[in-house]
Amino acid sequence: MIKSVLASILLAASAVQASPAFTERTLETTTSSDPYTVPKNDRNPRARAAAIDVKRKGWLYSEYPMGVAYYPTGTLANKTIAKDQESWLPPIADLQAAISDETGIALDAINSKGGLNKLEDYANLYDGQWPKAFPDGPFPGMLTNFTDDRLFSMMRLSASPYRLKRVQLSDPLLFPVDAAASITGLSLKQLQSQGRLFVEDFSEMKELTPTDKFGAGCQGYFYIHPKSGDFLPLAIRPLVKGRENSALVYTPKDSPTDWLLAKFIMNQNDGWHTTWAHITQSHSAAEAPYLAAIRTLSDDHPVMVILNRVEKTPWNIRPLLEAGVEAGAAPTAGPQYYAWTSLSGRQWANQVYSSGETANFQSNYYRTLLQNNGLINSKFGPAFKSFPFYEDTAVVTEAIRDFMTAFIDSYYPNDKAVAQDSELQAWRAETDVAKVYDFPKSITTKKTLVDVLTHQAYLGAVVHGVMSTNGAIGDTTSLPFAPAGFRQPIPTKKGVTDIMSFMPTAEGAVWQVATYAAANRAAWRDTNETLSYMFSDEAMLSRMNAGTRAAATTFKTNMDAFSKVVRARKFDENGLERGMPFLWNVLDPNWAPYWSVV
Repeated sequence: MIKSVLASILLAASAVQASPAFTERTLETTTSSDPYTVPKNDRNPRARAAAIDVKRKGWLYSEYPMGVAYYPTGTLANKTIAKDQESWLPPIADLQAAISDETGIALDAINSKGGLNKLEDYANLYDGQWPKAFPDGPFPGMLTNFTDDRLFSMMRLSASPYRLKRVQLSDPLLFPVDAAASITGLSLKQLQSQGRLFVEDFSEMKELTPTDKFGAGCQGYFYIHPKSGDFLPLAIRPLVKGRENSALVYTPKDSPTDWLLAKFIMNQNDGWHTTWAHITQSHSAAEAPYLAAIRTLSDDHPVMVILNRVEKTPWNIRPLLEAGVEAGAAPTAGPQYYAWTSLSGRQWANQVYSSGETANFQSNYYRTLLQNNGLINSKFGPAFKSFPFYEDTAVVTEAIRDFMTAFIDSYYPNDKAVAQDSELQAWRAETDVAKVYDFPKSITTKKTLVDVLTHQAYLGAVVHGVMSTNGAIGDTTSLPFAPAGFRQPIPTKKGVTDIMSFMPTAEGAVWQVATYAAANRAAWRDTNETLSYMFSDEAMLSRMNAGTRAAATTFKTNMDAFSKVVRARKFDENGLERGMPFLWNVLDPNWAPYWSVV
């Protein structure tokens, strides 16, 4: 045994002495079937360190206008980005070609049916005209139940929970609601004192630069009903810059048309949030620690390999979105359908990142975020009867955590081994240079490392999946539920009778579907691009250890089982599914992509 160990040491020493100087060319052409390994087990530590040094010189930081987080530059980075484009761009181009064809077909179909004359006519927008871009249309219930208050409120507990907060006893109330008691049985103060009051605040959006369309920055109250326990809307206050002191407050006591218009105006805010916050909440927030990892971890480090797997071709996305912003701001851009300019979109996306709202790493761990907002594990007020976002997210994210736990356990026998991994410690230090907000101050335990890797995967699989890909187009940006902008100014008095005068034209409606269809990946259903296949890569697993391979098999089995659960969901006798008048299936593991596609 002693001779065997000694022989290994001599072989390693010989290999170090014989290693030529490492260059970018060497790094690019190196292929290996050797197992992935942590630094202390590498037989050639000098060559490993040299390869990392080459990466550091070839992957540099640069400023970027879209998304705040550093963007990679340098010879190696540029080559990687160009190579990624070869696989990433063709599906984008193919889908865009289909969208271009189907846009004209959809517009012709709407016009052939007499145009858009009532809200129900928007269903014609999705009537089989998008066979490649958006074949299934909005989620079941969206086109038939858009007037239902529960669709409006439960959207906040499924597709868009990020701005929803429980009002605490010490929180000031944003605005009075005189009709609160007649609607809920309790005054606004009583709802607050019982922990039943919730708020969603988009008021900063009133400061954005407008187009020739209209919008407002809304504040809204929601509540848990004291008898039924249902989560319902209470009031909406649309705020327009310069008109704050005369802002109207809408409630379910208003006329059906006024109340529906108020809900649509607030839905517009959620749609804007989904569109622009996803850039920094899923892309920038994940890219920043990933770039730091590239500069500090060996390509043979198992942690780097997992990061490469979950961060599939990330670097083309912000340039694509930046190009969209610039095109939208050009004099030749054509009609504007958003309420605010594309330059405002970029500004707002950067603002919510710089504030930490979308950038903070640890405070955006899903349970931490929901708990800090009073949405789960609250000691104040009742729990939700149903919280679909949390329920589905927990299944997916805890399955990811189970994989990461088994993965880390298989490479690190104890916390000391993590603390002594020189590359992990270099990564943690590099996150300060990379300006990763709220990253752990130390990585000295297996749990901390598991938390980091779980969140990194969650950002692409869950956050991006809910806010983009197959999510937004089916719920938070569907029509007539959530127009991108309104054709009439936000009312200064109640009594609207013609809601269609505010709504998008046929051209605007088709534009909205086409815009969000660019992120949709309907054709990927039941393919290896989906969440179930997150760790199912034979080339990767062939160089991993047995524990990791077993964990990958378990993960896929569990995700396949959850997919069956999601696909079996249906409306109950009351026309509801988990309290929602629509079927929310965004996190079906055999439909949702496992990575941040676009």
